[in-house]
Amino acid sequence: MNSLLRVEDLKTCFYTDAGMVKAVDGISYDLQEGETMGLVGESGCGKSVSALSILRLIPYPPGKITGGKVVFEGKDLLNISEEEIRDVRGNRIAMIFQEPMTSLNPVLTIGLQIGEALEIHRGLNKKETRDEVLRLLRMVGIPDPERRIDDYPHQFSGGMRQRVMIAMALSCSPKLLIADEPTTAVDVTIQAQLLETIKDLTSRLGTAVILITHNLGVVARHVNRMAVMYAGRIIESGPATEVYEHPRHPYTVGLLASVPRLDKPRVGRLVPIDGQPPDLIRLPPGCSFFPRCSHRMQQCSMERPELRIVGAGHLAACLKDLGS
Repeated sequence: MNSLLRVEDLKTCFYTDAGMVKAVDGISYDLQEGETMGLVGESGCGKSVSALSILRLIPYPPGKITGGKVVFEGKDLLNISEEEIRDVRGNRIAMIFQEPMTSLNPVLTIGLQIGEALEIHRGLNKKETRDEVLRLLRMVGIPDPERRIDDYPHQFSGGMRQRVMIAMALSCSPKLLIADEPTTAVDVTIQAQLLETIKDLTSRLGTAVILITHNLGVVARHVNRMAVMYAGRIIESGPATEVYEHPRHPYTVGLLASVPRLDKPRVGRLVPIDGQPPDLIRLPPGCSFFPRCSHRMQQCSMERPELRIVGAGHLAACLKDLGS
């Protein structure tokens, strides 16, 4: 089966006065049509930068994509013209950004903002655009859309603004939706509603999803496959159920141990991961997780582990076999 999206050895750096930051340090993965993949990791590990790199939205300076391929529907997005990539953005690939209040223009109505992509990519006239925007607002659960279509972003709650962002992202029925922490700014109840909305609408449209999050509970319920990032690299990937039940990298083990579980007996205090993430300007020569790892060996400080097969579709970048 041909992949909808194939990322190969993607590298993105930021050039600062202090040195070069390796924000994305050679990540690779495939995504099939209609599949939902979770990209997991703590803040600063490169999740969002990798997503922005797919759409060539890295600001230069200081950022620059320095290597790799992003093959979408058979085309390398890193090598097509600026006009071609503009046709892809918001049309074939859409993105929901972390904070809707900073993503929406405060001086334009939400109807105009959702309708912009419809006019550019689908060539609809004013009446067709308004009718389609109303349909999209109903689809994402905005009450009284005939009135709310002419409201401004500040007149919506956080959850409703995020629904507007979902409507905007799905307006052109994209083949791929990148959802970057789509529920960060809302409470737990609204988080569940928004994620169910995304899941329902994307399955109906046959849209593949990359769900970027640090919330492992979100991943367990909503993705088929997951990739765990640390210090700009993917350090474990595989089917979500397999990674949850049999984590094979110490960082993944640590993430799961620090999350409260309702399906297991209470075992006392949660176990945090000691230490701090590494300085991406001065990465250690061996495993970047070495200083924080409870399973470390001396070899780990000198040898950088590569992803290796540890199960059916399950890869981990660790010199020690945690499954033995």
